[in-house]
Amino acid sequence: MVAEVNQPLVPITLFYLFCAIVSCTGNSIMIILFIKERNFHSPCHYMITFCCLADLMHLCGHFVFNYHVFADVTDSQANCYWMLFITSIGKCMANPLRLMTGIDRLIACKSPVIYRALLERPILYVMAQLVLPSTYTTFLMVSGFIQRDPKTQIYCTVPLAFAGPTFSQFNTSGIFVNIAIVIVYFFTYLQLRSYAGASQMKVVFRSILWTVILVIIGWSSVTIANQFAIFAKDAATRKLISIYAGIGVNLACASNVFVFYTINTEYKHSIRRLFGLSSAQTIRLTSMGPKSTTKVIITTT
Repeated sequence: MVAEVNQPLVPITLFYLFCAIVSCTGNSIMIILFIKERNFHSPCHYMITFCCLADLMHLCGHFVFNYHVFADVTDSQANCYWMLFITSIGKCMANPLRLMTGIDRLIACKSPVIYRALLERPILYVMAQLVLPSTYTTFLMVSGFIQRDPKTQIYCTVPLAFAGPTFSQFNTSGIFVNIAIVIVYFFTYLQLRSYAGASQMKVVFRSILWTVILVIIGWSSVTIANQFAIFAKDAATRKLISIYAGIGVNLACASNVFVFYTINTEYKHSIRRLFGLSSAQTIRLTSMGPKSTTKVIITTT
């Protein structure tokens, strides 16, 4: 039975449980497609898959939160850091990965010759794209480790995996990352509008763009709520606000598969084939650069 003191948490706990289940299912589908489909092995698709993996890791932490609330047990913040270690890595890496995905699309649009040269060494290029997300995440994880609080007992939630200054660093740095994402995707959008062709590239970018829009809206609501939470009269209310603030970003993290299925025909056909729902086999050879897409469609009866 849920303790009376936990009742304000019940609606959001159930909502986050639903998001976690949907995220694990949907993002796992995206990862499986990347493994099975050879046409998804370009650097851009690597970054899309890494984003899905980060979102999956992020929302998995809600299973711990659900257990703590419904079992009415608490643990130290220091232990919460370790229980949500994988979740915190995903939470920190997701938006920097989206930023690097946007930079990849911007290079492909703005400098196709340079981009094709980069594709000649895809492994090195992908590793270079991961430098910023990895460095950013490592800094926050080390800071979170140093700031662990073994005395404070809490329900282990995703926001509370970071204590004190680390939580503030994550919120503040997140604002700059989100601003950079908006700038990069805006310029990429303007660049793509000038292309008469490159239709497949536009479709891929539109899929990424909608997931980014949802995530930016979600993280903006988190940031705003956390900034106003400092005016709450007590620590319990501040924690409650920070927990409820994540509704938008959780919806965004759980929506990847639906956005790509709805907007991107390539992903839609692949998902249908994965579940045996498609009667058409579509093969696309795509270098993900402008004016470089070849399509071959084979229809089977």
